[in-house]
Amino acid sequence: MREPDSSQEIPRQQSSVSLSEGGDAIEQEWWPKLQPYISKYETLWQMHVEPLRRRDSIYFRDGINEDFETFAMNHYTTFVNLARAFEKIELRLDDFKYAEEIWSNLQRASEVAKKASDAFAKIYARCTSAESRINLAKLENVTQSIKQYRNALHAPMRGTVKDNYGTRLIPRRDMLQKYFLWTRVMYHRDDSDFTPVETQLLEDFNRLCAILQDLWSQIENESKKLATNKEYSARRSVGTATISYGSVATGAKSTSYGSVLNPVGASGTYSFGPQGPVKKE
Repeated sequence: MREPDSSQEIPRQQSSVSLSEGGDAIEQEWWPKLQPYISKYETLWQMHVEPLRRRDSIYFRDGINEDFETFAMNHYTTFVNLARAFEKIELRLDDFKYAEEIWSNLQRASEVAKKASDAFAKIYARCTSAESRINLAKLENVTQSIKQYRNALHAPMRGTVKDNYGTRLIPRRDMLQKYFLWTRVMYHRDDSDFTPVETQLLEDFNRLCAILQDLWSQIENESKKLATNKEYSARRSVGTATISYGSVATGAKSTSYGSVLNPVGASGTYSFGPQGPVKKE
């Protein structure tokens, strides 16, 4: 089997299931609002997560490959934390008095996104015997930046003030140490050292989403090289699903079935489908 030319676009049909239809409750609720920011989340979900499920279920098959499960769960956790941050910003929760908790969601989103990327890199290496070309520098930088506000959770509550319009302000990143003490904020502040909390949160949210979009685009491109890879298909397709009909009390029987793997031939082009690469004649 010849390795596909990575410089060319490989025609493919991803899973026809959308997050709006096949996601869990959180994904279905928040996807309409988050899609404009992180559309590539669904792309990777269709490629590498949805195929791990039991038929007609949101649950994974039993015995799926550990690397795929690690990728899937960290990818999902990224989404959940972005949704939580978005909700709190949208609702202006507690008038942003506890904004550090929102930065905590953003930090966790960035950290588990890296874990998902590491899991994909492991899958890629084990299937191709080569290293993937994914650059995590931007993600690591934004994680460190977000930590500067999130780390305030481990210190006494940081002093915030409101301007004449009732807008809550927080020290800029480069001024956090200067205003560590509440009395410094209250009596000796320079208003030019402060920024609206909402403005900073929105900026950080948008910046993180843009970096995740870029990262997930990189993973999407690397995934094209796996479309005809037999080892990838085999690893993604392991596991069985057991479905119980009726309750235990009725003595109903259970049945189990294995996952379906479309065989990969030696010629033709292939695309990602719900149960493995799909041959395109």
